[in-house]
Amino acid sequence: MPVVAVVILTVGLILGLVVRYAFYTSPDQAAVKNAPRISDTAFEHAAVSVCKQYVTVFDTATTLGKSPTAVQSGQFLDAIAVTFDEMVTRLSALPVASADRGAVEQWLADWRQYDAYGHQYAAAVSKGAERDLVHNDLVGVDAILRRRNGFAKANHMGTCAFS
Repeated sequence: MPVVAVVILTVGLILGLVVRYAFYTSPDQAAVKNAPRISDTAFEHAAVSVCKQYVTVFDTATTLGKSPTAVQSGQFLDAIAVTFDEMVTRLSALPVASADRGAVEQWLADWRQYDAYGHQYAAAVSKGAERDLVHNDLVGVDAILRRRNGFAKANHMGTCAFS
C-alpha cells in the first residue's frame, strides 16, 4: 500500500508541475512576452556592453556596513540611483535604428522614471519615511521594473535587467 501512495503522490506532483508550467504565466514572464521586440542587434550588443560594466560596479562597490544610519543608507541608495543615471545616459547615447527608436526610447524613459523613484526612495530612507512611500507607490514601481526588465530580456539584453 505505501508504494501505491508514493506512486499516486509522484504522479500528482508531476501533473501539478505540468499544469503550472503549461498554463501559468508569472507577471515577469508576461512582461517579457508583451515587450516590444527590436531588430537592431548592434544596439543590443552595445547596450549589453554598457550594462556589463555597471554589473561589475554593483558587484564590487555596493556594500554597506552592518549597522548603517538612516542617512548612510539613504546616501548609499542615492549613489546606486546616480550610477543608474550614468548608465542610462550612456545607453541613451548609443545609436539605434530608426525603426526601433520608439521602443528603445520608451525603455529608457522607464529607466529614467525608475531612477527618479530611486532618488525619491533614497531621500525617504534618509528621513526614515520610506514605509509610506513604498506602500503608496509599490504597484506602479513594480510595473515599471517589470516592463523595463521585460524589454531587456525580450531583446537579448539580460545584463540590462537589474532588480
